[in-house]
Amino acid sequence: MVGLLLATIDCLGGDEATQQQYDRMTAHELFLRFKISERLVNDFLKPTLLVGLFKPPEELSALVVMELLYYYALAHQDSFDVRWIKNGTVSDSLIAPMADYLMKKENGGLQVKG
Repeated sequence: MVGLLLATIDCLGGDEATQQQYDRMTAHELFLRFKISERLVNDFLKPTLLVGLFKPPEELSALVVMELLYYYALAHQDSFDVRWIKNGTVSDSLIAPMADYLMKKENGGLQVKG
């Protein structure tokens, strides 16, 4: 992952000629060049690209991919913080109280079947 950070700094902080080099390279080539593990590519990078840009790394320029990763990982890192439930489980803390509320007669008397 450090390799991608270095490439991003080189690419996005570099001159236009450097950016053009990355734009001619596919993201797949970039991952190979910086020895990004197959597991990191398959478990994180490829799914992120498929969701964010609707294409696999083989069809995307390295420049576009690094711009996306910069946007998510560096520029807006605090926008994607995970919040953990303090007590109990998601079911106990969120789902059950909401279901109880909806099943009360005065709230519409939702009937759960199944």
